[in-house]
Amino acid sequence: MELRVLNYFVEIVNQHGITKAANHLHISQSTLSRQIQDLEQELGTQLFIRKPRQLSLTEDGYFLYHRALEILKLSQNTESYLQQGQTLAGELSIGAGENQANDYLLPSFKQLINQGNGVQIDYKSLNGDQIIEGINRGSLDFGVISTNEPLNEYHTLTLPFEDYWGVAFPSGHPFDQKNEIIAADLQEKDLLIPYQLDSSSQLLSYLNEYVVDYRVVGTYDMHYNMRAMINAGLGLALTFNKPIYQSGNIHFRRLQFLHPIQTTLIWRKDHQLTRLGNAFIEEVNKQVRNGGNNQ
Repeated sequence: MELRVLNYFVEIVNQHGITKAANHLHISQSTLSRQIQDLEQELGTQLFIRKPRQLSLTEDGYFLYHRALEILKLSQNTESYLQQGQTLAGELSIGAGENQANDYLLPSFKQLINQGNGVQIDYKSLNGDQIIEGINRGSLDFGVISTNEPLNEYHTLTLPFEDYWGVAFPSGHPFDQKNEIIAADLQEKDLLIPYQLDSSSQLLSYLNEYVVDYRVVGTYDMHYNMRAMINAGLGLALTFNKPIYQSGNIHFRRLQFLHPIQTTLIWRKDHQLTRLGNAFIEEVNKQVRNGGNNQ
């Protein structure tokens, strides 16, 4: 497979059709169609389901699309690394949840952008399972994980704060009168839990052990979605502590008897960091020593 043809394939998916992709790539539709047909023949599989005015991916096409993104990114990063010399340049791809890690990562990004030449940051909001998958596949350079599980297969940098579980609820709820939430407070309550296996399983173990009667009515992946579900009256959300709960119409109280969860920056042991990646680690270490938010 040629990188050029993989780029054509990705562009067709992104543009939702051959016509727009051909215009964007400045080649003829017939040439583009022939290139994709040759690719399908080379791979021995159909990549697209072709219908009048509609083009959709097959299962194999979906698989190739995501792998092609990774391959093209790796190619771009490799070329950038070899061409940059001693100059900080290129792109860092980082996956993180919505927590206090920003206090240490964002100032580090700013320093790199100021020091470098064309430095770019691809900062994705992802859950823990997505971050691990991205690190393992190589589509992410770094990830921020909130877990107490061993991370022996990765390089790690422990960030100096912990997440802890609690309940998010609308202002004016009776929980406003409490300093902490105990298991009995959750009896017969409709609950929203995070869509993340490691965290959800820990929560469910707690609920099953200490709460006799509860109902999980939904899951969420990002903080914005969780707030919308609470505001719509769907239920109370079990979530990590977040600075945003200090104000606004969503309040938070900590759950008793759940251990705090460590937050860690991770990257692959078998992956050679670029100069930009090494500089990023140095900057995060500085932010950790200085307590974050130092610019």
